[in-house]
Amino acid sequence: MSYDRGLAERVADVLDRRGTRGVRQKNVFGGRGFLAGKSAFAIVWDDGLIVKCPPAEYQAALGSPHVEPFAPDGEKPMSTWVVVAADAIADDPDLEQWLERGMRAVR
Repeated sequence: MSYDRGLAERVADVLDRRGTRGVRQKNVFGGRGFLAGKSAFAIVWDDGLIVKCPPAEYQAALGSPHVEPFAPDGEKPMSTWVVVAADAIADDPDLEQWLERGMRAVR
């Protein structure tokens, strides 16, 4: 799976504008992962984003428009991970909210 390099740049820019430190990038699941320490909190995948949710926020996240469980190859969904479609992160404030959710999950 390829990933949207423009979206990866937007993610990096949003994190930089927030002053987020200690984030690194690496290829994950064929996408571009953003990690805090050794834990991925978001992955740019195709033209959307895969985001790790805090367990208490997972069901609410699934209730958001354009969000579905992350189930690679149609297998059982990976708990606490969701796929956020491009429509849900078209604006930087929306993208930032999803990235914040991912960072909360790995803190």
